[in-house]
Amino acid sequence: MALFNYATKEITIKVVYYGPGLSGKTTNLQYLHTVLEPDRKGKLLSLATETDRTLFFDFMPVDFGKIKDFSIRFQLYTVPGQVRYNATRKLVLKGADAIIFVADSQYEMRDQNIESLKNMRENLIANNIKPDDIPIILQYNKRDLLNIMSINELNEDLNEGRRYEYIEAIAINGVGVEDSFQRITQLVIDTIAKKYGIKIETAAAVADVKEKPAPKPLDEEPVLQPQWMEQDTLQRPEPSRAVSETVLPSTVSIEKLDDKVENIGNRVNMLINRFQEISDSLKGTSKEISEALREINEVIRDIKEREKEPKEKHETNALLRDIKESFEKLKTKKRWFSFF
Repeated sequence: MALFNYATKEITIKVVYYGPGLSGKTTNLQYLHTVLEPDRKGKLLSLATETDRTLFFDFMPVDFGKIKDFSIRFQLYTVPGQVRYNATRKLVLKGADAIIFVADSQYEMRDQNIESLKNMRENLIANNIKPDDIPIILQYNKRDLLNIMSINELNEDLNEGRRYEYIEAIAINGVGVEDSFQRITQLVIDTIAKKYGIKIETAAAVADVKEKPAPKPLDEEPVLQPQWMEQDTLQRPEPSRAVSETVLPSTVSIEKLDDKVENIGNRVNMLINRFQEISDSLKGTSKEISEALREINEVIRDIKEREKEPKEKHETNALLRDIKESFEKLKTKKRWFSFF
């Protein structure tokens, strides 16, 4: 959900570009970052993998309007498209307020489009976000190529029941890029206004753009490693010039982040197994202690029984003496009777 910062009087809205690998997500963010006014945007941060990139930048449109005296700041993210980076995709998607799903219009990308959309819905649910409650639009990219599906075919695969709005795009030339972003910002603002029962009048999100140069190749942008990527604050890093102006020395692979997540999972499993071993050991020790106590109690009972033996023997001897004395008395009496 949108993040309300009462200290800075800002509402931060997170928009995620989702889709299969190399569908045009990176190109979308690159183009938007190129055409926006420099004083409105932060640095374009990038984490590179072998075949894909995760990007982030934030910007605050001056003329977008305010909600209850709160300025609006947008944070734009892309996710890596490859399936093997699902842990990172899920992490980037956490706390998203809106999604632009960038589909590749080429026939050979049909299965990847369907798989990626399904994966997006699964990751939303995993992050406790209902897929039907979050604004989503479809961007059908690469419409300038020859071997592409028709709009009807794309809708049949990805837009059953026409639940989502869609926009055609040629992201490499900037066609449809601003339209997609302006539409998703309007949808998310309407959603927030409806949720909190407030009214807002907004201008276009991407406005007063000067001459729009062709986007630079991404390799010309500084490759940065945002420090917040390794923390659980990925959902809402606090924008600051100190972070955005720091150029880190080298490209950091997303694979390392996934490996780190996997290593943490392995360590947790090892700890669980160790605790289980200790628990089983304690159970065995408890059984042994109980058995030992039972044996000790038996020994104590035996000792007590043995302590009773001398007393009983003494009492028996005394009884025998009494009987003997009685017989002796009887003998004496018998002699008495014989005298008469």
